[in-house]
Amino acid sequence: MSYGKVLILSEKFGVGHEMAAFAISKGIRKLSPQTEVKIINFFQQFQPYLSRMTVKLYLKALDITPEIWGYFYERERNKKKATVVKKMIQMGASFILREIIEREKPDMIVCTHPFPCCVASRLKRKGLSVPLVAVITDFDVHGFWINEGVDAYIVAHEFMMKSMMKFGVDPGKIYPTGIPIDPNFDTFHGKIAAKKMLGFKEDLPLVLMAGGGLGINGLDVSFVESLSHAPLQLAVICGKNQSLQRNLLALTHHNNLDNIKVYGFVENMWDFMEAADLIITKAGGLTLAEALARELPVVIYNPLPGQEERNAEFLLKNGAARRARNRDVLLKLAINLLQDEEKLLRIKNKEAQLKKLFSAKKAAAILLNLMEEKNGLMEMVVD
Repeated sequence: MSYGKVLILSEKFGVGHEMAAFAISKGIRKLSPQTEVKIINFFQQFQPYLSRMTVKLYLKALDITPEIWGYFYERERNKKKATVVKKMIQMGASFILREIIEREKPDMIVCTHPFPCCVASRLKRKGLSVPLVAVITDFDVHGFWINEGVDAYIVAHEFMMKSMMKFGVDPGKIYPTGIPIDPNFDTFHGKIAAKKMLGFKEDLPLVLMAGGGLGINGLDVSFVESLSHAPLQLAVICGKNQSLQRNLLALTHHNNLDNIKVYGFVENMWDFMEAADLIITKAGGLTLAEALARELPVVIYNPLPGQEERNAEFLLKNGAARRARNRDVLLKLAINLLQDEEKLLRIKNKEAQLKKLFSAKKAAAILLNLMEEKNGLMEMVVD
């Protein structure tokens, strides 16, 4: 019996979109190993060289003038009708998606980035019959995500439903499973065991510093050095920021700072978040969802304008994070929190109310059931 094929379309504009795609893929394989899953970075297929250059320009723009991205995000955020930009993306990339669909022959299309989602919606209007699912990877709804022909929306939290209904989305199509994160976040080994496994001292608080997979968070060597003088340990995740990683490794080597461990891109973030007592980070949707799952107190610093500001807003409003506006405040806030178990516990309790466990598994069950309903394939239900 055929179990069908799921095509997941993602993008490299932020590692979170890809990580959500991988999480969904793992969730599907856990529930239905016979179901084929294919992940494709859409614009990489469209034009590989242009895709690489676009990502580089995107990162450079975020580094130099992030407010431009914030302006664009907010300008387009609440528009219900397709804007000129959306129409250009839909028309310009429809032919490549049509080629991908003809080649892959999927029984379902899942989008973890809004660009391929709006392109797929255009093909749905022109007769594409397979189910289309949008996986929103932030704690905010942007107009680019809302498209005619989307059969289901996987979202971070119930609070997003009201905003989506204002766009005209049928509430029956909205599934607040949580942003899909790796199923390893659903397994717990204990903080002491996690610290020991990663090579950290069990009796010292551990601060995790992460700027997302792309390694952007505005923190530098001087700040890390300042924080290293406090009675704590540091795990600094540099992601793909190789320059920052080299500079921090030089700092630890020349100053014999054995309480700092520096990493590039790590594939076991669940271990680091279980071991840590506090995380200093931007406000990327995936990172925040992971921190909530681990009930890891969050200090937000330097979120990017646009979706990260909105993500930060959500956690701060619900008491599940703290925010520092400058480095001096960040340094004092981190140390103060680590010395105040009561404050940390209050944050953890708020996180416990917001977290969504088994998000990848629940999202996968929704996808498989929808695919069965639309295409007559075998149904898969999760308890």
